[in-house]
Amino acid sequence: VLDITRWIDEHPGGPSIIPTQALNIDSTVFFEMYHVSRQAFLYLKSFYIGELSPEDAALLLRNRLDGACATEGFLQSLRSYTKQWRVSTIEEN
Repeated sequence: VLDITRWIDEHPGGPSIIPTQALNIDSTVFFEMYHVSRQAFLYLKSFYIGELSPEDAALLLRNRLDGACATEGFLQSLRSYTKQWRVSTIEEN
């Protein structure tokens, strides 16, 4: 879970794109689409506030791109970059 409240007005895509497209949903696919260079990974730690429980994650609406999901390669890159500071979930252990 990322809390970008303090930074949203500085977002290069403008302050309205995230609340319009990615609020309260699994927005990993949007992150992959718009941040191909992985440079944005550098900011993740400063916004990280924790993990959802598996039960809460199941309640999230999937993204609105006809069920599209982030690619496995992107998810592996993301896990690799964040593994030093992310809290492990039961499913990951």
